Amino acid sequence: MWEIILGSSIVMIAFIILVLIVYYLTSFRGVKKQKEHFSQLHTALAKGQKVSFANGIYGVVSSVGTDTVDIQVKSGAIMTISRYAISEIMK
Repeated sequence: MWEIILGSSIVMIAFIILVLIVYYLTSFRGVKKQKEHFSQLHTALAKGQKVSFANGIYGVVSSVGTDTVDIQVKSGAIMTISRYAISEIMK
């Protein structure tokens, strides 16, 4: 009786460990791709590019600093924002 309980417990623990390993590997790849994408995006910023933010604001890059970017919006106003707030460079 105890052998059956012990055997099923070992199989259950092995299954849980296998599921956790698969989950970790798939999550790690997604995070790695996302980091790489944003790293390339933030280094490719240049004056005159049209960009968008996650909150829906669109603008044109007017100057690029080390940590900040000046963005000109449609009204003509220039906003100074963190370069890491940009989510996409529009084509």
